[in-house]
Amino acid sequence: MTGAVHRDSYRGGSVVAIALVLVSTVVSAQELVFVRLPVAAVEPANPVPEGRCLDGSRIVRLSTDGTEVSMTDGFFAACDPAVSFDGERILFAGRRSVDDRLQVWRMDASGGNVVRITDDPGEATSPLWVGSLFHLDDVAPTQRIAYLATGHGWVDERTGKPALALYTSDIDGAHPLRISYHLGSDFAPDVLANGRLVYTWRRGEDDGGGAPFAVMAVNNDGTDLMAFDDDFDGSLVPRAVRVGHDGRVYFVEADARSPLGGGDLAFVTLRRPLHSRTLLAAASGGAYLDPLPLVDGGLLVSFRPPGLNAVYGLYRIDPATGERLDLVHGEEGFHILDAHELAPHPMVKGRSSVVDTSKKTGIFFCISSHITDRKGLEHLRAGGASTLRVIEGVPATRASGPGERTLGEAPIESDGSFQIEVPAGVPLRFEIVDGRGTEVAEQDSWTWVMPREWRGCIGCHEDREMVAPNTLADAFVKPAVRLGRSEEVQEP
Repeated sequence: MTGAVHRDSYRGGSVVAIALVLVSTVVSAQELVFVRLPVAAVEPANPVPEGRCLDGSRIVRLSTDGTEVSMTDGFFAACDPAVSFDGERILFAGRRSVDDRLQVWRMDASGGNVVRITDDPGEATSPLWVGSLFHLDDVAPTQRIAYLATGHGWVDERTGKPALALYTSDIDGAHPLRISYHLGSDFAPDVLANGRLVYTWRRGEDDGGGAPFAVMAVNNDGTDLMAFDDDFDGSLVPRAVRVGHDGRVYFVEADARSPLGGGDLAFVTLRRPLHSRTLLAAASGGAYLDPLPLVDGGLLVSFRPPGLNAVYGLYRIDPATGERLDLVHGEEGFHILDAHELAPHPMVKGRSSVVDTSKKTGIFFCISSHITDRKGLEHLRAGGASTLRVIEGVPATRASGPGERTLGEAPIESDGSFQIEVPAGVPLRFEIVDGRGTEVAEQDSWTWVMPREWRGCIGCHEDREMVAPNTLADAFVKPAVRLGRSEEVQEP
């Protein structure tokens, strides 16, 4: 155990914090970077801050011998480090002064050559290195990054705060593209080996028992949105989604009231993410946060033991049993959060794209709404679907609240199929109406289509592990039914 003095500036004033560093004798095989957050920056009245870029937060490099170097001393606050695939560069979110907007920055692994990447009109955070993007008329694939931003101006329908939406851009910040459109906020993105992004969103309205959350997957151009894991208790929030190198995706099941959003440590397998949720380590009075799956198959995680003055330290976890093995790094008066290996790691695959931002619409299609595995929808199997009603979500802004309006209706063919053309980049949900005009089923979450995208499904809440029927649906041999105002509809 060794002592150290850290000088940090937060709340607009300079203070000296004497911190006793509690470093385990166990050292990591690789250098690490993490966020060091002063306990004093977390308001007692607000123990669950919306983000990590609080006063005095710093990105710190930890060498294999336990030496610590602060890499962002010139910033009022810095957080959300993300290491490039070659281990040579780090993206992070930061603000140089208390009055600055939070933006995405890049620096070398040594902490030099600091460059601002984004200039979002709101704030930008949670950057992530993702695979390349390729269109058929491109000369070569373009490397992309992803991040969350609020500059679109929408307000989260539930919290009343600026909504965080997913964006991608070139690695220098050029050609930003918004890739998520719903009336809430997105959180905690990470990237799968196949180049698809996984992230958390609030799936629907709060019903009084806690809003339902889900982990979603989407391509890095916003196409092919699908649930990755949506079987969560309403009171729990899947936070800090991290893709492992061992066939798992780890996350924290957090009670929204837990300090800094901690909770139990869980995972799903990539083989069956919808049916493999496993509790790896119960918090047992404390709280886990920010799992770090190591390239060598190991697992680190931030853990805060019970106690009013306890802080998050970085621990090694047995990924087979969930046993907490030893403390890797900890400091009195500081939370140690969001650790990453400062080393090369496997490059993810790029994605090809049909998205054309000069277009205004895309297409949804369904093989048969008669196909369902949900209780209470058995009547659909007997052909109890006559009309598809499409509801448009109207986002809240600072000047007005959220709302809904009917975008239009389209016939459902006798085999249960439909095909519709709708405005792109608009929150939508579907209702199924029977022949008497009575609503018999409805979607409880928002979806969207990107410009020139064709997005399809098998049925109405069908078994998502089922192979699609080998049939030519009636709706597919007809032109798509165009819905929306005339100025929004054109050929995709």
